[in-house]
Amino acid sequence: MNVHQIERLISEAIANRPVATGAPLNLYIYNGKVICGARVVMPKNASFISHVTPQTIQQGFNESDWKAVVERTLWILKDRPAPAGEGSSSDFRERRREQRLKLNGNIWVNQEGNDKTLQGQLVDISSSGMAFTCYNKKGIPDCGQQITARFTVPFFTPQGDVQNRKFTRTAKVCRIGNANSYLKRVAVQFAEPLPFKPAEQNQVSDADITVLTSAQS
Repeated sequence: MNVHQIERLISEAIANRPVATGAPLNLYIYNGKVICGARVVMPKNASFISHVTPQTIQQGFNESDWKAVVERTLWILKDRPAPAGEGSSSDFRERRREQRLKLNGNIWVNQEGNDKTLQGQLVDISSSGMAFTCYNKKGIPDCGQQITARFTVPFFTPQGDVQNRKFTRTAKVCRIGNANSYLKRVAVQFAEPLPFKPAEQNQVSDADITVLTSAQS
């Protein structure tokens, strides 16, 4: 299990939290599973990860808190045997991420049950997920929510040419943080990965890439 899978488990645990309780909520690991619940109903041998405040549920973890939660989850899991069918404990020690490509370009987002299209700006992308910014206003997606995103990614051909490839992907929101006083940074994980790794193409340099998108896909 890698970091992206851990992030997905944490997001799903928060999305599936009990709503018919006024007790403070926390994240725990029990029997190899990440659970969001109240201390009073958790078994004594459940391992505490983090508090989940009402503000966190509404706005998501900030970048530093999210990193700490993921790090602690990995630390707890690394010496525990994985449940049957989920790989060995050595999988939890695999901490390397796929490199992310930094790029600038438009993204259009639609949410379940909402006909309005939200426009944002891409920040970075890998084959399994991406981050984008959007204005902090009513209608932005919540953690755990499913979205449909349309965006463009540069693809380098074997001949050295660059092509802007358009994609539509269903994705789940993993976390939301503040980019600045008026922008939110949203990180999502794709339901279906891209057919290539954007940052691991031979022609990609360390420089930011601008994707030319003049109209909505």
